[in-house]
Amino acid sequence: MKRFLLKSLVSLVLVTLIMPMVGAAPPTVLWSDGVSTADIALSKDGNYVAIASVQEVRFYVRGSGTPLWTKQLGTGAFAVLSIAISADGDCVAAGTDQLGVGGKVYFWKNARTRTSATADPTWNSAVLGGPIHRGCLDISDDGNYVVACGTGRWVFYWANAKGLSGNDKPVTWKSPEFPNVECIDLSGDGDYVAAGIVDSTLGFAAAYWKNARTLAGNDRNPNWKSSSPDNIIVDIVVSDDGDYVAAATGSTFSVHYWANAKSLTGDPAHTWYYGSSVYFSSIDMSSDGNAVIAGSGGGVPINVFPQKGSDPRAALASLESGGVHFWSGAKGLTGKPQNPTWSYTTEAGIFDVAIDDVGSYMAADGNTITPGKVYFFNSGGTLLWSYPIDIAVMVSISGDGATLAVGTGTIATGYLLSTGYSSGPRPVGGITLPTNKLEILTPYIALAGLIATLSAVVVVKRRSRD
Repeated sequence: MKRFLLKSLVSLVLVTLIMPMVGAAPPTVLWSDGVSTADIALSKDGNYVAIASVQEVRFYVRGSGTPLWTKQLGTGAFAVLSIAISADGDCVAAGTDQLGVGGKVYFWKNARTRTSATADPTWNSAVLGGPIHRGCLDISDDGNYVVACGTGRWVFYWANAKGLSGNDKPVTWKSPEFPNVECIDLSGDGDYVAAGIVDSTLGFAAAYWKNARTLAGNDRNPNWKSSSPDNIIVDIVVSDDGDYVAAATGSTFSVHYWANAKSLTGDPAHTWYYGSSVYFSSIDMSSDGNAVIAGSGGGVPINVFPQKGSDPRAALASLESGGVHFWSGAKGLTGKPQNPTWSYTTEAGIFDVAIDDVGSYMAADGNTITPGKVYFFNSGGTLLWSYPIDIAVMVSISGDGATLAVGTGTIATGYLLSTGYSSGPRPVGGITLPTNKLEILTPYIALAGLIATLSAVVVVKRRSRD
């Protein structure tokens, strides 16, 4: 009887201690700023935020929603559409458009020590053609390499970005002219470029350049172009080492993945593929390429998003349910279809996704219903929290997953959140525990102590009875 009571008590204590861990507390809003947000970028260290807002760039530190500096770049029919930030927050790039003139790239170094009085860009590019939309601009971790597209025809690349100064700087190299270039991504070291293009011969394709830092001149052909995608690539991502590429297409509802990207040539087939019945809107991967997350937009027609920077609130058709889809062990997968490790259905379409460096924590946001939501998951597919934020359309996460920046488009607010979780430094091997592991382990330590105490009581009673 006493053994039964002991087991029952231990079970009750276990349930009581674990239950509070199931429903995690919501995130902490560190700050918000009520400005129109066309794009938002958070440094990997989580300490600096840059926002593309109407005609200006706004730069923040983690501790304040009042910008450290702002810089208006134009007036009239001029817009800042995209933003990128280096890993330490000290370099910022912005993509723009001026009606009837075209887009340019603007660049700031020493961003962390500027004020509004000293916020003039270090350099700006020559006019590149059309607009540089969100998803069409990226910067290397060290800030010394910048890539852009979105003008409809070319991929543009600047090496030694921190050493340039002045106006109308020419590109270091650019691609041949394509019928269209939809989106782009740059590896952490700046040496590998992936782009979603429309090719005059292959049609819809993923394009890839290696040794990008040492290229120069015009008409730099990609090392390979894959015709595996069967519709427009709406988002693309390359791993930090450049060896893995993932892309999401729109109206054909597919995710494509290429392993060993540095060794591919010609028109290589994807390594694995997933097809779905929903419109994919966004994709991201861990720094090593082994974890992939994609957002689906609830069956939105591809022409609703002619560019990633278009206002997604126009897509009211996405009131259909969307979802978040995750693949673990992505580097080792092959074949098609390759079903996700897990999926999570949302009330409406997901516009953007972001994942931390090691693939432990990830965020998704969207929904054209009001309010929108930001969702935060761990790699096991557990929804750690969801949080209502206007109509959230873009997210940017720190390298450790502890900080999340959220933009709400022309609804006019940018947010910085503390997620309540952290994957900590990159692991050498084994399992990475969250930074607050002591807090997480405390209930179990208490439980172990209680079990030991109860066991001792039973032993004493047995001895006294004997």
